[in-house]
Amino acid sequence: MDPHGAGASSNVPAFLAKLWTLVEDPETDPLICWSPEGNSFHVFDQGHFAKEVLPKYFKHNNMASFVRQLNMYGFRKVVHIEQGGLVKPEKDDTEFQHPFFVRGQENLLENIKRKVNNLIQFLLSLVQSNRILGVKRKM
Repeated sequence: MDPHGAGASSNVPAFLAKLWTLVEDPETDPLICWSPEGNSFHVFDQGHFAKEVLPKYFKHNNMASFVRQLNMYGFRKVVHIEQGGLVKPEKDDTEFQHPFFVRGQENLLENIKRKVNNLIQFLLSLVQSNRILGVKRKM
């Protein structure tokens, strides 16, 4: 897959295809890589990552924008808790996880959907169930 995610399935948004390529690329491992278990990924040295890696894959070098995109697709920051307290991560290490972003299972990417606000989701469900204003869709 090329760095811009062009080899990905058409059902997978470009952001996710690029993210997969980025995490899979051994050359970026010092700054972004899979966790040992393969169910999450780590970003090390966010400043260097944003400056050196992000512009190669995305149209920006803004870490906050990258994290916003992750959040929009349902990724969550992993917080480790040990013996009743939060464990401070090593150096500048941020870990992100999504149930469908798993090493070796690129086919799961098509299950990751961008979040839609609740009103839009509700209206879409009405349209899909043909209940909006009693109008039926023509087949």
